[in-house]
Amino acid sequence: MLSAYDLTIAHAEFPVLHGLSLDIRPGELLVLLGRNGAGKSTLLKALAGEPLSPRARMSGAIMLNGAPLAQYSASALARLRAVLPQTAQLSFPFSALEIVTMGRLPFPRAGKRDHDIAALALEQAGALPLMHRDVMTLSGGEWARVQFARVLAQLWPDPGPSVPSAPSVPRYLLLDEPTAALDLAHQHHLLALTRALAKSWGFGAMAIVHDINLAARHADRMALLADGRILATGTPHEVMRPDLIETTLGLAVHVITPGTPDATMGYPASMATATTGVPFALPA
Repeated sequence: MLSAYDLTIAHAEFPVLHGLSLDIRPGELLVLLGRNGAGKSTLLKALAGEPLSPRARMSGAIMLNGAPLAQYSASALARLRAVLPQTAQLSFPFSALEIVTMGRLPFPRAGKRDHDIAALALEQAGALPLMHRDVMTLSGGEWARVQFARVLAQLWPDPGPSVPSAPSVPRYLLLDEPTAALDLAHQHHLLALTRALAKSWGFGAMAIVHDINLAARHADRMALLADGRILATGTPHEVMRPDLIETTLGLAVHVITPGTPDATMGYPASMATATTGVPFALPA
């Protein structure tokens, strides 16, 4: 498990996170929501073991598979967790396949097998037709799918590219707004695939997402971050409450759970029966 315990982070004199505790569990997709500037990316960087700003102060503990995160070398971390940053600029004309193959760099060189894994990762991410494209010619959404394929290649488990199985040591996938540049179909594909692979490959995943209905549709658990603290964690049914959503996101909402007796009150019947059982929010 990848866990933060009583984590407090301040940039200079400005507090960002206050005594926060959170678990990323193998086999699950955790979706983190909060307003702009709430500290979501700061939390993700801390969990990834990435350096914070020089003036940042951090207290508390972050544990990776039972050991302090700071105990791991950079190369060991790269084999245990993959990070998709919010932005990643590139100024060199690599092909999409070359970019995705870079996800295999933490591991011993395997030649053709690395290329096979990269191609399969592109296929999983819905980006196989982009394989030989110069990444500098890609749209924002295309580039996002290539970057997603790269982190899949980094976590691709043994024994081989065509018959992956869960590794004995849990690994983790950290995604910072992975759907921001994607069209609607690819947003759903990315989160549905992440959840499915978390279960079949056995890794723990955390994704920062701004669309609460997208989160509720695909998350095993949701975490709501407000005022530097985790306001609530739980399944979508437990977390999708109007009071929690308004406190977290600053928007008054109605929450509708399809299949319940009050689901049709004031709304079209088709809306109340879509995606049966998954709660969704509408502005009040």
